[in-house]
Amino acid sequence: MLKQIKDRLGANYIENTDNVIQDIIDDMTSIACDASNRNKEDIKLFPYIKKAVISEYNARGAEGLLSRNEGSISSSFNDIEKKLRIDVSTIRRLP
Repeated sequence: MLKQIKDRLGANYIENTDNVIQDIIDDMTSIACDASNRNKEDIKLFPYIKKAVISEYNARGAEGLLSRNEGSISSSFNDIEKKLRIDVSTIRRLP
């Protein structure tokens, strides 16, 4: 999963941050497993975990902000962990 996430990050990936990404993967996997009542090897969770990890990685340095403006560019942040919990909780009901 680490390599796939690094590939998706592309130019946003910062060299020598594999340990940061792996830590985020571990956290998001734990949250996803708890919310969905599935184990960490369940491939149905992987797309949700990857998306959450990428969002969390890209939001680093802006923790605690709800939004930010830089020049004419505006960014809004949502609660990544909350969104992950909601997204994977729907998997629980599926076979």
